[in-house]
Amino acid sequence: MKKTIIYLCMAGLSSAALAQSAPPPHAPFALDFPSLISGKASHSAMLTITRAGERLIAAGERGIVLYSTDNGKQWTQAVTPTSVTLTALRFVDAKRGWAVGHMGLVLHTEDGGVTWHKQLDGIQAAQLAYETAMAGGDEKAVRQATYLVTDGPDKPFFDLHIDQSGHGFIVGAYNLIFRTTDGGKTWQDWSAHVDNPKALHLYGLAKRGADLYLVGEQGLILRSTDGGQHFSAQSSPYVGTWFGALTTAKGLLLYGLRGNAYLLPASGEGWQQLQTNTTSAISGATQLTDGRLVLASQSGQLLVEQAPMKFVPLPMRSAGPLTAVIEGSDRGVIVTSLRGVVTAPIATANN
Repeated sequence: MKKTIIYLCMAGLSSAALAQSAPPPHAPFALDFPSLISGKASHSAMLTITRAGERLIAAGERGIVLYSTDNGKQWTQAVTPTSVTLTALRFVDAKRGWAVGHMGLVLHTEDGGVTWHKQLDGIQAAQLAYETAMAGGDEKAVRQATYLVTDGPDKPFFDLHIDQSGHGFIVGAYNLIFRTTDGGKTWQDWSAHVDNPKALHLYGLAKRGADLYLVGEQGLILRSTDGGQHFSAQSSPYVGTWFGALTTAKGLLLYGLRGNAYLLPASGEGWQQLQTNTTSAISGATQLTDGRLVLASQSGQLLVEQAPMKFVPLPMRSAGPLTAVIEGSDRGVIVTSLRGVVTAPIATANN
């Protein structure tokens, strides 16, 4: 039945006919199966870390969310309603936060990451995209949305940005982008507002001043100067994949494959390449309170800015591929990796 529907879509059926040919699939078991509480959760593959006030929050595989109230010395596993891998976190204050992940999942917390509830999943997201496409009457958009529905909720979200007022976006594979204006209570398919005709994956999202930036595959950079009403393609200093974007005091930082990282200075000058001294993919970044940038690589390296735009590797015990990094206390950083959450001192980085 699934292949038949896709074939008919490709053959150019009318929108009216397509409206009756996209039955939603059943939800995968992991989507609505709560994460198992485990004493070894802090050693699981963790993909993202952030702060909620003074609290640290980390998330990763099997729907695991951890929080720490002592700057990473001890971790407590939170209660989550899913066993799906989580990829990114965003908090707007000490209480309110969101997590996104595989299967089109969006979770929300209002108690600083202790408990979470689902706001969106891939089945609902596909239906929203389908309804938007049908209302627009564009046959190509309808075909793409029909495929999204019939293919099931297997497509991940990779990043998000939601502000204090509850306005924001979530982005993911195959040009998935949804907008909310009420903190995730409702969502709108926003793909038609993005100049991404190849439907390239969207990996990163950041706000620089009044502008919003999306980054992704094949050097994709998209910019919005109107609050996200439209994202226009921009020239890129690198043709490979960007894995993330970070707003820093120095400007907008993009990082990706083969050790590539570029900075768009706050002064408005053109893109400047960072000398990362690695050919490994950069998977995470942060800025320290002293202004230095720190990069995390998939080869397990921490790269610390020693001089402006120049980085040196920081010796640390092997933690496997690194996924994200954030500043800790006592002149150190806290890193998520495929082996869990680890800490690393950086006091000697400028010696």
